[in-house]
Amino acid sequence: MMKLFVSNISYDTTEEQIRDALEGVDEITNFHRPNDRETGKPRGFAFITFESQEGGEKAMEILNNTKIDGRELRANEAEERRSGPSEGTKWVSTSVPKQRPVDDRPIGKDGKRVRYKSI
Repeated sequence: MMKLFVSNISYDTTEEQIRDALEGVDEITNFHRPNDRETGKPRGFAFITFESQEGGEKAMEILNNTKIDGRELRANEAEERRSGPSEGTKWVSTSVPKQRPVDDRPIGKDGKRVRYKSI
């Protein structure tokens, strides 16, 4: 099994067009093209999983530099997602004692801090 990361896909390109470009290569076990959260339109990349390693490598050769909808596609073997703060790392909040602000006003002739007047 091999998973490819295909990038530089036009927003107008359909899953069917990409599958047609890979006709006869190997069985595609999974095709995932995420949508943008705000617009709902497909994003410019996809993950395609193939039944065999050889099929994935052949698909990578076919897709690299292939033009679909005027965009030259790029295909690489997908990498596992690196773990971030949400996976395995626990963030701990420590409370810091509240400090009083430093009063750096000058001291007047009467021994008290000078009061500034607002405009």
